[in-house]
Amino acid sequence: MNTLKYAVIAAAAATLLSAGQSQAEIKISTAGPMTGQYASFGEQMQRGAEMAVKDLNAKGGVLGQKLVLSVGDDACDPKQAVAVANKFVSEGVSFV
Repeated sequence: MNTLKYAVIAAAAATLLSAGQSQAEIKISTAGPMTGQYASFGEQMQRGAEMAVKDLNAKGGVLGQKLVLSVGDDACDPKQAVAVANKFVSEGVSFV
């Protein structure tokens, strides 16, 4: 779990520094099979991401900014995964 936390922190920090933007929130996302045959895996992915975001925000966020999680359902289907990725782009997600 600590490895995941540090990976999220490092990626979010790198994204923010490279973009040169200042924002009150950092939008991050996770995508997976939230419905369909493999929904149990998606549920685990979502819970893990939510736990990491909650823990990081409780410790002050990343560079003092709160993380906001967006979850996308790709149903383990490549075409739906593209739609989810496009949704994340339109939402201004910094890190997947």
